Amino acid sequence: MHPKRGKKALESEASLLPRLRNWLVHDCWASYFPFTQVKHALCGAHILRELQALIDRKSLWAEHMQSFLIDLYKKSQKGTKAIKASKQIQKRFDRICYGADLEEPEPIPRARGKPKNSKGRNLLNRLINHQEPLLAFAFHQIVPFTNNQAERDVRHAKIKTKVATSFRTLQGADDYARISAVISTFRKQQINPFQQLRLIFEGKKVDWAK
Repeated sequence: MHPKRGKKALESEASLLPRLRNWLVHDCWASYFPFTQVKHALCGAHILRELQALIDRKSLWAEHMQSFLIDLYKKSQKGTKAIKASKQIQKRFDRICYGADLEEPEPIPRARGKPKNSKGRNLLNRLINHQEPLLAFAFHQIVPFTNNQAERDVRHAKIKTKVATSFRTLQGADDYARISAVISTFRKQQINPFQQLRLIFEGKKVDWAK
């Protein structure tokens, strides 16, 4: 729990990210990239949705990029197996990006600040700059195609805040977050949450607590 939701929160003592040493699958939010001790991967679901929005506006390059990612998804057995990187894959990606550069309008100069890019060019720039995180799901078996698991884990908290509008105290919110995280971890480890919570509240020893 933290009053902020950006850099200050992510780098705070309450955050797990400074101590993470594995893969971080996310939506390409800039605040995640300063964490250099992790390996970054982009959520494919987020990218496909952005591409679909461009396709709905008749973008050809977005349609080609979407097909490219879906093909890799299928070849990697829905992101559960790793495929070998090849020159053909790289050439196809480069060819799509080249066509996108021709298709997207040039940035519009402004009196102040950076030139204004179209949404398509902004997405294209992100995909080019973060090609390795974008394709990590295909070349690394441990990396999932999406961060949907994380989205599901926080959905109940979002629903609670919408229904109850807020928590009464910061301590109550912190307790809720910790208990929810413990239950979620139990489920991922295929441990019965009810039985383990009962042991905890009864003050009995549990094997998983180190």
